[in-house]
Amino acid sequence: MGKFERKIRKQMKSEVEDFDVWFEKNQEKFPGFTNIPNEEIEQGSEIKVKKKKAWIITMGFFLAVIGVVLCFIPLMMQGQTPTLFGDEAVYQTPLKSSEQKAILRENPFLAQLSYTNSAKLLKTDDDSLAFVIMLGELETTEDYYFVTVQLEYNPYYEFLSKPTYERLKNQTEVNGFTIRYDLLGLDADELNWYRMSTEKNGQKIYWEIHCFEESIEQFIDLMFD
Repeated sequence: MGKFERKIRKQMKSEVEDFDVWFEKNQEKFPGFTNIPNEEIEQGSEIKVKKKKAWIITMGFFLAVIGVVLCFIPLMMQGQTPTLFGDEAVYQTPLKSSEQKAILRENPFLAQLSYTNSAKLLKTDDDSLAFVIMLGELETTEDYYFVTVQLEYNPYYEFLSKPTYERLKNQTEVNGFTIRYDLLGLDADELNWYRMSTEKNGQKIYWEIHCFEESIEQFIDLMFD
């Protein structure tokens, strides 16, 4: 570049006005445009960033709340009290020999009886075990007992005679068993008819006992002592 060209370029630069000064002079030529100072632009950008951060924090909090609620839903469902059900909600099927043996292992005092028949009651909606019924006999030198053993596996099953077991008057404790019993009278065969409930380690059993003697104490001693 020659000396003449450098001189012309220097003169052009010296004659160029600052943009802000020039815009103030010619603002009427550009309607709708405003010369926004840099600090206002920076301030506006900062406001947008702050708004964006606030939106992200709010959304994160909202998602966290949803997560906590979803975690507690199963616990809330578990806390709901199951509904009672009666005989119309169960069906009867034979108790397998292996199942009966397992019950006797879990409740060894029941092995003293000789069993003639047994069945289990399952819920119709999910086939879960609700009740087991075993018919047994026990012969002693002084008496003969015909016994119906009914093991509860679902406490919400309201079988027909269950309320009568809640009104038994006599109570005793033997080797950790809570025993309630009562004499109901004579059955059709002139035998004394007892109802008894026992509970130990969460296993509740409802008994019906038919015998010759008017006292059931010997039977309790034989079974639980």
